[in-house]
Amino acid sequence: MKLGTIILLLLVGTLSASADVRLPAVLGDRMVLQQQCDVTLWGWAYEGETVLIETSWGVKTQTSASASGAWRVAVRTPPARPLGQGLHRETISFTVPGENSVQLKDLLIGEIWLCGGQSNMTMMLGPDYPAGNNGWYGDKFFHEELPRTDRPALRVFNVEKTARAEPQDDCKGVLPDHIFLPKNADGLTAELRSGWQVSTRDTAPFFSAVAYYFGVKLQETLGVPVGLVTSSVGGSPIEAWMDIKALRSLPAYAQATTKVHRNGPAALYNGMLAPLTPMTLRGAIWYQGESNAGASAADYAAPLKTLIADWRAQFGRELPFGVVQLANYGEPWRGTRATLVREAQAAVAAQTPGVGLAVAIDLGEVRIHPPDKRTVADRLARWARAKVYGETNLVYQSPLYKSCAVSGGKVRVQFETGGARLMVGQLDDLHTVREAPGQKLQGFELAGADGKFVPADAALEGDQVVLSASAVPSPTMARYAWATNPQSCNLYSAVGLPAAPFRTTDR
Repeated sequence: MKLGTIILLLLVGTLSASADVRLPAVLGDRMVLQQQCDVTLWGWAYEGETVLIETSWGVKTQTSASASGAWRVAVRTPPARPLGQGLHRETISFTVPGENSVQLKDLLIGEIWLCGGQSNMTMMLGPDYPAGNNGWYGDKFFHEELPRTDRPALRVFNVEKTARAEPQDDCKGVLPDHIFLPKNADGLTAELRSGWQVSTRDTAPFFSAVAYYFGVKLQETLGVPVGLVTSSVGGSPIEAWMDIKALRSLPAYAQATTKVHRNGPAALYNGMLAPLTPMTLRGAIWYQGESNAGASAADYAAPLKTLIADWRAQFGRELPFGVVQLANYGEPWRGTRATLVREAQAAVAAQTPGVGLAVAIDLGEVRIHPPDKRTVADRLARWARAKVYGETNLVYQSPLYKSCAVSGGKVRVQFETGGARLMVGQLDDLHTVREAPGQKLQGFELAGADGKFVPADAALEGDQVVLSASAVPSPTMARYAWATNPQSCNLYSAVGLPAAPFRTTDR
């Protein structure tokens, strides 16, 4: 072999023995970093190479890549600067000496939340997506909100919809969501935006409506930047969103194997959540359950508890977890497919520390996608403001069934109200709850030993509702809003939060 060839091969070998520092897509320009904590930063280089990290707020540190090339380091973040002082943009540089340097720009320090679930979390703010007049998308208040969508301190990373057989270490951020984009006359899709996106009139219509309004409410309340990572797929069941080992801990899924589609056990976790797990988050919100409707309360409660525990384990902290209870949908009063999922959601929230429940039983209609996502998000944000951020004297909990007593042919139902009085309420055109003292309470039913429920007369007495029915002289059971789409369930607290559906027995 000629000397020149040998030298060339040696040079190629030397060059291949090093690698540029590389970052996951979710660590990108325009991102928001969680304030006042040790934020995890991570990426890849060549085995043993030193990675130098320097931040614009004065942190300098270094780490070394492992045998697989992966590296990880914790960096302390400062308090978020109030938005009233203007945006304070930060940078972070990552350098492998003698190789390359990557700099992240236009970073903000603030609050960051993960937003997961199925189509009601996916549903976009704007109405013209994916094409023209599509009833599947579009929030009720979009045109009112559009002039306010230029919010430079609100940032979103929307995870590309991806099912995988094994946990991935990276994912893409895309906007709009590419799998639904229509082709134009030339067979091309619309131009995709990648990575973190700043909220503007051009981008916000393609954000998750629940996530957007939740972020807006937190930002207005806290006065700091807010980052949202949205990871959701329409029609996906809960079992697709947890690690296969966690899923197999449930007897019903002990033999589960991953199948690469949106319904496959662990498939969406592998493609859309596992790559995010090194992130440092404040909390998570979850809107899912329609694809599991029809399961028993126990059959949904166990996976929901397991998912929450799994996410907390994977992200390495006790994430506050806000759950949206399924809204009413379908033909009025027909069927009870969703009732047991709602019951499970309420039970898990009551039994699991750090879990909140946003009741939405008054916001739906026949179609499965309630058009009012703003009110859903406001109720989630109430829980977060009170329980995560410590806002005092804020009623955040919907009235919840507490106990009942039967006497003289009547049933007295007592509620936990969170300190607010009960009232008969009514939604106006803006979905603001008004007191309606001239209306009767509706949505309550009674049954005797035969288990045949009939509508009940209901009267308010403080934090109790007194029920009676001439057709049931000896009642033993009561329930409220017990249908997939109950009509006229109008019990609220005085702050406008609807009472959660309940039944006093499991019959």
